[in-house]
Amino acid sequence: MTTTIVHPSIENLQQFSDSFDIEKLLQSEGILPWLLANGWNYDNESCLIANIVDESTSIDEVWDSKEFDFNALPDELKEKLNQIFEHFYL
Repeated sequence: MTTTIVHPSIENLQQFSDSFDIEKLLQSEGILPWLLANGWNYDNESCLIANIVDESTSIDEVWDSKEFDFNALPDELKEKLNQIFEHFYL
């Protein structure tokens, strides 16, 4: 199975437009726009993942987080997240 990572854009984030200011979100340096553009809901879980990534210094530190059990996610989501994380840490 191939996982394609979608870059955040106004078009990709349009479905979330009622939740936040898209233009402001796209200017952010964090990972939240990437999560939302790749199908994650704008909820507490995605915000928690974004905070963990933004505060971590390595992919390993993210996966080993005590705040969120990444291992409980389905393999497809873990693969997609790993590709997004690699963008931020490589």
